[in-house]
Amino acid sequence: KLLWAKDKPMPLIDIRHDIGKIDMDFLNELGENGIPFSIIFTKADKSRKGSFPKSVKRFLLTLEENWEELPPHFCVSSLKNLGRNEVLAHIEEMLNAE
Repeated sequence: KLLWAKDKPMPLIDIRHDIGKIDMDFLNELGENGIPFSIIFTKADKSRKGSFPKSVKRFLLTLEENWEELPPHFCVSSLKNLGRNEVLAHIEEMLNAE
């Protein structure tokens, strides 16, 4: 799934699963084409206790294998409103930029 803020994509990544080839190909294509984006890791509330931070770290380490700089990223939970304010602030910042 994909959320857009202005002209900047914000891919939604379900952190309960390892990164898939399609997701990785999409992120790499964004990076190769110089398209700024932010990643939103979803389902923070549904991961096994304590596994969420490890999953995010593993995902980011995978990205670091090919990238010099990581995109902004946010962890969210719709049930607990985790990360909600941070994502909204980031979207507002992107909308007000330029």
